[in-house]
Amino acid sequence: MSDALVHTAPASDGEVVIGVVDPDEVVRGVLTDHVRALDSGVQDYDSLSAFTDSIGPARPGVVVFGPSEAPDAVIGKVSGLLAFRPGCCAIMVVYELTAAVLQQALRAGVDDVVAVSAEDDELLDAITRASSRVVSRAPSATPPPAPVQGAATPGRVVTVFCTKGGTGKSVLAVNLAVALAKRTIQPVVLVDADLQFGDVALMLQLQPTHTIVEAVQAGERLDGSMLENLLLRHPASGLLVLAAPTEPSSADQIGRADLCRILNILRERAAFVVVDTSANFADVTLAALESSDDILAMAGLDVMSLKSARIGLQSMRVLGIPFSRVKFVLNRANTRVGLTEADAERALQLKVDAALPSDIVVAESVNRGVPVVTSAPRSKFAKSVDALADSLMTTASEPAQARQTV
Repeated sequence: MSDALVHTAPASDGEVVIGVVDPDEVVRGVLTDHVRALDSGVQDYDSLSAFTDSIGPARPGVVVFGPSEAPDAVIGKVSGLLAFRPGCCAIMVVYELTAAVLQQALRAGVDDVVAVSAEDDELLDAITRASSRVVSRAPSATPPPAPVQGAATPGRVVTVFCTKGGTGKSVLAVNLAVALAKRTIQPVVLVDADLQFGDVALMLQLQPTHTIVEAVQAGERLDGSMLENLLLRHPASGLLVLAAPTEPSSADQIGRADLCRILNILRERAAFVVVDTSANFADVTLAALESSDDILAMAGLDVMSLKSARIGLQSMRVLGIPFSRVKFVLNRANTRVGLTEADAERALQLKVDAALPSDIVVAESVNRGVPVVTSAPRSKFAKSVDALADSLMTTASEPAQARQTV
C-alpha cells in the first residue's frame, strides 16, 4: 500500500493539492507517475475517504479518479465530495468515454472526463484547467469563517442511541462526528447529552471549560452567538463539541425543552449535529430522538444486547417515532459468539445498515484519546464508520423526515 495514504498535507492551506484516487494499486501507480509530470507533489490514495482524511476540509484540491471503479460508482462519490468540499474539482479517467457517461458526469459536477486512450497531454491539460478554477474560486485572501455560521439549509440531527451500556455508543458518536467534520467545510457539532456520565470530551482529549449547563442557564437569552462561545473545538478535525456537565448532579437542571432549544439553534448553523445519549428513555433522550432526522440504534451481537435493543425499538414505536428515521448499527459484528448478522436482523426485524467490526484499535484509541478514524484510518472499523458517514452525507440535501407517527 502506498505511503501516501498517511500523507499529511503541507502547511499552506492555499496551495492546491492534487490527489489520484483508485483502488487498484498498479493502476493508481501508473496514473500517479503520469500526473507527476505536471506536479511532483501529487499524492495517491486507494479511496476517496483516504483523501479526505489526509486533506483538510478547507484545502483546495483536484481529485483525479482512476478508471478501476465503474463510472456510476465514481459519480456518486463525486457528488458527495463536491457538495461538502466546494473548494475541490474532480476529474474522471475512464476506459471507455461515451456520451452517456460524459453527460452524467458533467451533471454531477465533474470538471472533465478523460479516456485512458487519450493523448498524454489531455489529462494534464484537464488538471491544469481544474487547478485554475479551484484557485479562482478560493477566497485565499479572506480569513477562514467563524466556527459556526448559518447553514444554507437546516442541518441534520443524528442521534446515537442504545438502551444497554457498554455497547460502544459513545465510541461511534465520536468517530462518526469526526468523520463527518472531515467531509464538510460547514460546521459539525457533537452534543454530549449523556448528562450524568458523558465522556465525549475525555475521548477527544478536550478540557470542558464550558458545558451544556451554561447554555441552559442562559435561558431565553441563548442564541447562536452565545452558544458558539460554549463549544469546544477539536483541533485535529475542526469538530465542535458541546460537553456534558462536569458534575453529575447538574443533570437535574436540564430538561426536555432545553435540549430541544439547543438542537434547534445548532440545526440552523451546522451541517450535522451528532447527539450522544444516555442508555435510557430520560426526557432529554426523548428530546434528542424526537428532534432527529436519523437515529442510529445500536446493538451488539449478543442476546442481552439484542433483547435490550428490541425493547428500545418497541418503546420508540409506542412514542410515535417514525421508523423511517432509524438505522440499525450492529457493533462487534465479526465476533464469533454463535449469533450472526442475519440472526440480529431477524431479532429486531430491521436490516443492518452498518456493521462495525471488533478491533483492538478501538480500545487503543479510547485510551489515547484519539478517534480511530484519525489514528487508524485504514482499519476495518474506521472504514465502516466512513461508509456510514458517506451514507448520511448522501441524504444531507434531502428534506428532513416528516414528523409523523407510524
